[in-house]
Amino acid sequence: MSAREHHHVVRLLQEFGQASDRYVESTGAIYGTHRTDMNALSIIINYEQRGLLPSPRDLSRELQLSSPATTAMLDRLEKLGMIERQRSDRDRRVIRIAMTSKARAKGREMFMPLGFKMLDILSGYDEEQLQVISKFMAEAVAGVDSAREEVVTQRATKPAAP
Repeated sequence: MSAREHHHVVRLLQEFGQASDRYVESTGAIYGTHRTDMNALSIIINYEQRGLLPSPRDLSRELQLSSPATTAMLDRLEKLGMIERQRSDRDRRVIRIAMTSKARAKGREMFMPLGFKMLDILSGYDEEQLQVISKFMAEAVAGVDSAREEVVTQRATKPAAP
């Protein structure tokens, strides 16, 4: 594969990211949620799939939000009936965030059309191709996260401009 073809694939990845952003923005506008709210719900789902519930600090770190911005987002989601703040039985100071059944229902409404489209597209590939696609996507996500960390680290160690 030539350098030009590599650049074309990178461009397609950028376009996929932008198309995903457009979907989230449009769907969020219809359902009255912000992009950050939807990203938070996605993070909560990821935690729940691992048998965990995130803390506000976990969400703040993963969303790269300040503590006040995280609190405002959680207040919004709670007011919409999308999350519940749960106190730990062991230590009442510890708060965990759980999605409500309303959030799950709205999430299905919002993302099932996209999920069905993606499944339809994937059905055109055989098992070996799907393994290559899965490996590539996992590496692409890790690459984006690694590049972000590099930029953040460089920015943190670079002296402030006068």
